[in-house]
Amino acid sequence: MVKKSDLKKLNSIMQEGNEFKNLKEYNKAVEKYLEALKFVEESVKEPEERLDETANIKSQIDQIYSVKIIDIIDEARKFIENEIFDSAFNTFDEAARIADKIVDKDLRDYEVKEISYLINKTRIEESLFQAVRVKNKQELDKAISMLYDTLNAAKDFYMEDLEDQMIKKIEDTINHTYSLKVSPLIETANQFKDNNKFDKALEEYQNALELVDKYFDSDLKNTDKKNSINLINHLYSEKINVIMEDGKKLFEENTFEDAAQKFEEAVSISKNMYDTDYKKSEIQRINSIASMVLNPIYLEKIKPIFNKGKELIIKDNFEEDIVVVNEALDLFDKSLELANKMPDSNEKSEKIREITNSINNTCKIRIKFIKEKSIQKIGQREYEKAINDLYAAISVAKRLPISDETNEDLEDLKNTVNKVYLAQIDEVVREGNDKLASKKYNEAIKSFNRALEMTNKMYLTQEMEEEINKIKGLVYQAELKDLVDRGDLSEELQKFEKELDKLNKKMDYAKTIDDPTRRFQEMEQIKKSIDEVFYSKIKLLVEQGIQLADSESFKDAFEHFESAITINESIKSPEFKNRIAIKYEYKLKLINKAKLEIERKDYDTAIQDCNKAIELDSTHIDAYYYIGIANNEKKEYKNAIEYFKKAIDLNSNHAKAWNNMGFSYEKLNKFDKAIDSYKIAVGFESTYTLAHYNLANAYKHEKQYNIAIESYKKATEIDPNYAFAWLFMGYAYLDKNDYHAAFQNLEKAIDINPNLGKEIKIFIDNIKKSIEKLQKGLLEKFNNK
Repeated sequence: MVKKSDLKKLNSIMQEGNEFKNLKEYNKAVEKYLEALKFVEESVKEPEERLDETANIKSQIDQIYSVKIIDIIDEARKFIENEIFDSAFNTFDEAARIADKIVDKDLRDYEVKEISYLINKTRIEESLFQAVRVKNKQELDKAISMLYDTLNAAKDFYMEDLEDQMIKKIEDTINHTYSLKVSPLIETANQFKDNNKFDKALEEYQNALELVDKYFDSDLKNTDKKNSINLINHLYSEKINVIMEDGKKLFEENTFEDAAQKFEEAVSISKNMYDTDYKKSEIQRINSIASMVLNPIYLEKIKPIFNKGKELIIKDNFEEDIVVVNEALDLFDKSLELANKMPDSNEKSEKIREITNSINNTCKIRIKFIKEKSIQKIGQREYEKAINDLYAAISVAKRLPISDETNEDLEDLKNTVNKVYLAQIDEVVREGNDKLASKKYNEAIKSFNRALEMTNKMYLTQEMEEEINKIKGLVYQAELKDLVDRGDLSEELQKFEKELDKLNKKMDYAKTIDDPTRRFQEMEQIKKSIDEVFYSKIKLLVEQGIQLADSESFKDAFEHFESAITINESIKSPEFKNRIAIKYEYKLKLINKAKLEIERKDYDTAIQDCNKAIELDSTHIDAYYYIGIANNEKKEYKNAIEYFKKAIDLNSNHAKAWNNMGFSYEKLNKFDKAIDSYKIAVGFESTYTLAHYNLANAYKHEKQYNIAIESYKKATEIDPNYAFAWLFMGYAYLDKNDYHAAFQNLEKAIDINPNLGKEIKIFIDNIKKSIEKLQKGLLEKFNNK
């Protein structure tokens, strides 16, 4: 216990410290707290009490330091507001020195981090301040360079908030600096324009617009860009007006060819204008005047050329002569070229439509003729000749007056060529698959590579890429199977480990790159490469796992799947993560093992395998189903029903689950529920023999013999050799005292499976003899009546 006198003195010292603290005389406050600390260490004898008091006083000292830091930072902010940055940094240094004195690690780390943040922020503000001073001196290029450096630093600093006000402020300053460069260019351009030096004026306006494009998105950028574009368009308009006036004079002087050239020049210049409503109105004005002058001249030029082409295609079977077709298309193309030069007008549109219709009809008729020939050759398996014909048709399709992207005939022909190649490729791939199944891996790889080479002749389409990827997958699969078969996997895995080691060293280097953008890009690229190696390693492990499971080496197989899952969890790239269905293959092999365990009567192990499959995929129906089967075999029918229900919840029309659940109910003597389950099973699968048979047995248990017999009959209609169905149908007839029908069915069962009749055949024969004796005795009495 602390003595009262000691406690009183300690409180007195602490009180003095608090008074200094309130007066913001922090150094004196700390001295008093240190005095209190010394007093406690000398006067308090109980270790635990001394420790508590010491911790309390140190905490008080830390709080004083923290409050002092706040005051110092406020002082630094005033320096920043007055743009006295050197003093601000000195003040931050003083705050950092005080922060280092704080005992509590979490508080110290917080204060150091906060001061560091403020220092970096202030550096950005100082950098902006210096750049603005340079800008104000009209050293604009230097200012822009400094501002971009400041912006990059700010983006690194505010990486989590790229919309920060400081970033916006820097961008606005950059925009304003560029605008100071734009203004003199506009002034110079205006002077050139006033002196009719249009080309030089245009050059200056364009230079100004290029600078405006460098602005960051803002109202200023939109305004300056719109202004520059309007100035350029109006300058073009003035050039056009001069040329149009010259054209009109030449037209009035009947110098039509020269007038046409002038109007063409005006139309050509108008196309250089920027897209605005002004440009549209200007083009309409030019076309309105130019079409009156130029269109009659162009139409006169087009007429004889176009008519000559039309004369060629009215001949019978012209499509069979490629020379005639090409000559006609050449004439139509020349006509179209002239029509496209016409100023925009209804006349131009009508003429272009007429010419393009002629080109379309000519091409399509020729294409149809060639395609029909090629189809005949495909039917005769003359693939090379068919492809040559199709290429000829493609050359015609390319002459259609539309872009390749919208040319449906061209696409159709390319797809047809691809289909011909695919037919050949499929034959080679089937050959490779046959060799793969026979474990002739090298020969299979040769076949797949030959198929891969054939894809080079195909047109680049989504279908082609899918085919290439499919064949590459087959090559890789064959190589993997060969490795697994030869036992060379360890060597292949070592290659992956070496590659990962190299990439990890590259990552270590990338982390040291100073430029944050480049560092990020390098690290991301290396991460992707690491993920690609992981992906290849997973493929190898999964393939080996599949082969081991197929050879019933399940323990080793499952270890491979587990390794693959672990590696997959390390992958970050969406491109490679979960690309291979590891868990899918794993759960399939677990179910295969479970089925084998059920056959071997190791039901508990089978259930463990199924539960593992459920861990991998909680919606895996077969896992629940086979747990139900194993429980049925263990005679744990309630558990079986629970798992059959889970399978049915996932797939309500799972006929086998309904049937086996019915069997479970039957074993629990719940025949009404058994009947309901069996009826649902045959409802989903009408040819499900076993379900009809089970339903009949359940009805028989309930002594509903007629309905039981109907279900037995359905079972024997589906499977006439179902001996037990015949046997118990006979039994049902026997229960009805229909002995004749009973004996017929019982004998049918015994004929199918003689083993069934070893015990009962004697009884059937004796009963039949007794009946014969009875019939004979009754006949004698009847005759002697």
